[in-house]
Parts: sequence; structure tokens; C-alpha cells
Amino acid sequence: MSSSTALEEMHHIAPHIRVGRARAGVLMLILSDSLSVVALMAAGGYLNALNTENQFKIAGDHAPALLPGILVAIAWLLSGLTYYWWARGAQKNAGKGQTIIFVVALVLMIAGLVGQIWIGATLGYAAPFHAYVSLVLFVTWYSVVHLALAVIIGLLLLGRILRGRLSEEHSYIIGVTGYWWYYTVISALIMWLFASFFV
Repeated sequence: MSSSTALEEMHHIAPHIRVGRARAGVLMLILSDSLSVVALMAAGGYLNALNTENQFKIAGDHAPALLPGILVAIAWLLSGLTYYWWARGAQKNAGKGQTIIFVVALVLMIAGLVGQIWIGATLGYAAPFHAYVSLVLFVTWYSVVHLALAVIIGLLLLGRILRGRLSEEHSYIIGVTGYWWYYTVISALIMWLFASFFV
């Protein structure tokens, strides 16, 4: 099958099948990623409980700074709430939501990403890294990857909005993007709470 034939057939896929594929793809990504997050936290909790020879957390190991973490968590939470507010309006009005509300959600997500990168860069841990430090570093930078992906998806959606390509036929994109947006906020908050207070 040539690429032009495949492209032509792609346009003839029934809308409900496209919607189902998009939702299933994002939900499978979220499911597989959430298993990674749960495994990471379970491993950290296990190592903390095991604490072989009192080497899990040694003198000099410290949690990430609390105030920047709280500010970043607030930015994530506000981003998720703002996206939800925008998505409700956009889905009711066939993709014609208020663009400024989406831009605010995206800016808050970018601020959260920049804040998380700053937190990761200023942790100040020195090698060799022990179990606790390795866990905090991994959780911090794993959140950065989630947030960066959400920002990239947000920028792509913003381009679609600004070009007027978010019609009623493509309004499912709002919901599918929302799945990842909300998951990113929730997983980042859970990992931040875990690294800051539970290990």
C-alpha cells in the first residue's frame, strides 16, 4: 500500500473510531506510565523500610527545598484546574473556548516545568549517590519528563486552536489532551509529596 493510499484511507475512518483510538492510546500510555510511577514509589518505600545498615538516608542527605516545591505544586494544580475550566467551555462550544484561559493553563504548566527543573538543578547532592539521593533525583527528573511532554502537547494544541482547527469534529482532542494533562498534574503532585514527606 502506497503512502498516498494510506493517507487517503485515513481520512475515511469513521469519527467514532478515530475518537476511540485516540482515547485508547492515551489511556494505555497513562496506564503504563502509572505502573512505572507506582513501581518507583514502591521501590523507594521498600528501601526506606528495609534501611540496610542504616544506609538509605545518611547524614547530609536532605529533602528538596519545601517552599519552591509548594510553589511548583500550586502551579501544577492551578494549571490542571484552569485546563479543566477551559475544556468545559470549549467542549460546550464546539472547540471555541476562550483561548486566553488555555494560554493561562499552558503558562502555568511551563512555570511548573521551569520550577521543577530549577529544583532538580539546585538539589546539591554530591556523588556517590546513596539510595535516598538516587530516589529523589529520579523522582524529580521523572516529573520533568512528564511536564515537558505536557508542555509539548499543550503547544501543539495551542497551534491547533490558533489556526481554528479545533472544530466540533475534532473536539475529542480536548478530552484526550485533558487525560494526559490531569494525569501529569496528579502524578507530579504524588511524586512530589512522596519525595518530600514520605521517604
